[in-house]
Amino acid sequence: MEQLKQKYADRDVAFLHMYVREPHAKERGFYNRFSEYENHTSYEHKMRYAQELVAEKQVTIPLMVDGFDQKWHKTLGNLPNMTYIVNKEGKVEYNATWQLADEIDEVLAEILTAEDPSRPMQKTISTKGLSTEI
Repeated sequence: MEQLKQKYADRDVAFLHMYVREPHAKERGFYNRFSEYENHTSYEHKMRYAQELVAEKQVTIPLMVDGFDQKWHKTLGNLPNMTYIVNKEGKVEYNATWQLADEIDEVLAEILTAEDPSRPMQKTISTKGLSTEI
């Protein structure tokens, strides 16, 4: 997503992340990567995890933190890594149950080219062969 943010920086596109819950709380396995993380016990606890995520992954895209009641997450489908592209009129142009940079790049390029054919965009982001490690 950071690459997409950079690519579309000079276009009228805004990126936002929403931290909703800890999806791998106490999960063991992949090098015990998430064994230290617990389900949130308070909003402050949730905020600490969100801040750790931003620092560890050097996230520059604004991160919204859903309430402790998960209101927005439930409203938007209650699935992990939901992705939405919303046009200027508020209409959802694309949604997916996973964050797929290739597809998002393709849809954004199509939308922006249709909006302004004098400034066409091409899909350039490819995640083929990249690890899915968090």
